[in-house]
Amino acid sequence: MKKHLTLAILLMIMAVSAFLHFYKADQVPACLNADEAAFGYNAYSILKTGKDEFGKFLPLRLQSFNDFKLPLYAYLSTPFIAGMGLNEFSVRFLNKIIGILFVPLIYLVAMEIFKNKKVALLSGLLVAVSPWLMILSRQAHEGVLSAFLVLSSVYFILKYQKQPSWQRFLIANGLLVLSTFSYHSGRIFLVSLVLYQAWYLFFSQKSKTTQFLKRAGLVILFVALVSPFLVDFMYGADRVENLLFFKRSGFQMRLDEYLNEHPNRQWHNKGTAALHDVSIRYFSQFSTDFLLNVGDSNPRFGYDRLGLITPAEYAFMFVGLYFVFRRNLPRKWLLILLLFVSPVGNALTWQESSLMRSYFMLFPILLLAAYGTYELFTVQKGRHVNLLLTIGAGFLFLFFLLNNWDIYLNHYFKRALVTRSWQCGYKELTQYVSKHYDEVDTFYITKKHGQPYIYLLFYMNNPPERYWAGVRRSQPDQYGFSQVEGFDKFIFNMPSELPRNNAIVIGYPDDFIGIKINSEMVEKINVGLEEIFWIYRPTYSE
Repeated sequence: MKKHLTLAILLMIMAVSAFLHFYKADQVPACLNADEAAFGYNAYSILKTGKDEFGKFLPLRLQSFNDFKLPLYAYLSTPFIAGMGLNEFSVRFLNKIIGILFVPLIYLVAMEIFKNKKVALLSGLLVAVSPWLMILSRQAHEGVLSAFLVLSSVYFILKYQKQPSWQRFLIANGLLVLSTFSYHSGRIFLVSLVLYQAWYLFFSQKSKTTQFLKRAGLVILFVALVSPFLVDFMYGADRVENLLFFKRSGFQMRLDEYLNEHPNRQWHNKGTAALHDVSIRYFSQFSTDFLLNVGDSNPRFGYDRLGLITPAEYAFMFVGLYFVFRRNLPRKWLLILLLFVSPVGNALTWQESSLMRSYFMLFPILLLAAYGTYELFTVQKGRHVNLLLTIGAGFLFLFFLLNNWDIYLNHYFKRALVTRSWQCGYKELTQYVSKHYDEVDTFYITKKHGQPYIYLLFYMNNPPERYWAGVRRSQPDQYGFSQVEGFDKFIFNMPSELPRNNAIVIGYPDDFIGIKINSEMVEKINVGLEEIFWIYRPTYSE
């Protein structure tokens, strides 16, 4: 295939990806969730003052809701916020660009692994139309940036293996370190790929590295490995620890129940219970239920019948695995490592199958699917067999792909569970507050299901210095999360009775149970068919 033709096809595939990233972008996702707003406002605060919302200068962790978010997404978003202002589009724009750039990146990685332009272009096409990719890349989620950095690192590792050089080695490991400042799963890939590189340097018979570079490389790998964990030591890692499987109360309760029924500690102990739980969560991420039907158990990232890949891709993944070993591809072990390491992050938590924590799985799966498709269709089987295979596989792929996109773009965000999971209604609430800000002394706003303060900061472009001067915070709860109790005119709590001062009360409908109000004076914020907030302005006579 000629170079100009390859470039033209690759650009067309990128155009398809761009279209799918921006089509209905103002409708899906329909709302900005609190984590997105937090990344946006912290980026805005850093842009304006050099400090985050807590007044910390250029921090390596964003304290945010006391979940200590990794900061790289916020830092890289500042140019877009500077150019377009603080809004939903500017906060999500970075991920849209990254999502489109995954197409040429996966092409380059596939070329290094398979040495075949057709396989590389098919890999790019599968990535370009993947709902799995875009469920996250159409929102401001830091996992997309981390995956891009890890995949970029893989590309430079492959280039290094082909022709060793200091530049490639340093870039590969620099990208790995950066990935750990974007999303926590980056640490798993850092450890895995550092060990892989160390093995390649010292034990692989194909390694062409000199003895000096081997020793120097070991030092570089050690520095890359420990640097993110030193930062963890400085800031603490409570948020990560709280997600580990043994932190869930049900883990110990079930173990105690088993011991009461059968007091055999050789079989019923934390080690065997952990092995069972982690293994089940690990292998569930390869299941058809996760990959083809439901995806993430959190409605913010998945829904029934919204598959992450199609049955055709799932089947061809196994075909690709077969041919990878049959052809004895030189880079097969790196590809297999990426596939089987990707689910580890979520397996170690107490949560169910997670699109976010297994996000990187997409890339080895689609690389294998592309390779399996190519190999199966190039094996000599006869004209009629090839035609039947093409029609069958093509129909299977297109039917389920279009079904997944139809659910995502036309049905997913119309579901009540999804609307509430995405914390919809806060934008409209903030618009109401802005309109009536000068008319009242106090706004009482419920904090039952979210962090309302971050939306007021975000949508009102509240100056950080003004916020710092008046913010009042609660102590962290049992999960390590703190709440903003109030700032400026805002109190984030429902009053037990109607206030006598010049105030407005905003809550969910059930927040007003037990409070005597005039129902005819209630204003409502609706999102679609869902009634989200009630707004009540008491009169002095009440």
